[in-house]
Amino acid sequence: MPARPLSHSMSRRPRTDTLLEPRVTALTDVLTAALAGEPEAVHQVRVASRRLREVLPAVVDANSRRGRHIVKAVRRVTRAFGPVRELDVALQLFDEGVATQGMRPPAQIAVRRALQAARRAALRHARKTLTSARVDRLHERLDSLTAVAGLDGMVAADRLHGRAVGAARRLRKAVEHVTTVYSPTRLHEVRIGVKRLRYAVEADGSARGLRRATTQVRQLRAVQDMLGRAHDLHVLGEFLQVVQRRVITRSRAVARDLEAFAQALEVECRALHAAFMSRRAALLTLASAIAAAPPAPAKAVA
Repeated sequence: MPARPLSHSMSRRPRTDTLLEPRVTALTDVLTAALAGEPEAVHQVRVASRRLREVLPAVVDANSRRGRHIVKAVRRVTRAFGPVRELDVALQLFDEGVATQGMRPPAQIAVRRALQAARRAALRHARKTLTSARVDRLHERLDSLTAVAGLDGMVAADRLHGRAVGAARRLRKAVEHVTTVYSPTRLHEVRIGVKRLRYAVEADGSARGLRRATTQVRQLRAVQDMLGRAHDLHVLGEFLQVVQRRVITRSRAVARDLEAFAQALEVECRALHAAFMSRRAALLTLASAIAAAPPAPAKAVA
């Protein structure tokens, strides 16, 4: 579809191409490197796909066949690289833990081999999911979106604000379910809620030129980092328990090392839970403020 020329009044409104193009570019620029297995590219493609997914429902008709295909294709990218990213972080955290806590070489070797084997399997699965044909179709569909430049983005801006409000309300409910009793599952639900609200606020701010969005994103990012570390430590701890069960009959010394390491991880997880509880009220206040805020007048996006 050819680009539609802008009228004078439309030139002062937000445009969907300015919301889409940088997010599409951020994804396509790193997808090949991610499929090659580069850890930083895997991380970047996950972030880029989530940011794009937040904008897509506001600028495409999710009920149309074309819209459903685009949303599904981008979501497939996020999910395909999820296990790979988790294992990359697990390897990094394991090395950090060994450097500070120490561990006998046989135990280190057992864990690293298991993590690396799991990572290779996860990457193979990602490549099997994101075949060349699917990647080519994804590029074609994203190109067709960014080719439609200069569209009036007022409706998209309103939709993005609505998504931010909805994400804030869902986060508030998730936070209210977290108590002083440590629960990895409930903390994980809050982490996902914080992440979704952060990307929703980013998109809403991009559409409306809101300065306050920067402060809100910074606050959400701090909580996301805290809960992200708690989640990653929990994932590593569960992985260590799996390895421990495999080696316990062969080497009790290695199994004891792994058990001690897993216990240390849980201690830190519980400390992070306590730290989150000290920020719980502030997060509820922030989510409530975003949920109650009326849409600000949209500005043109340069």
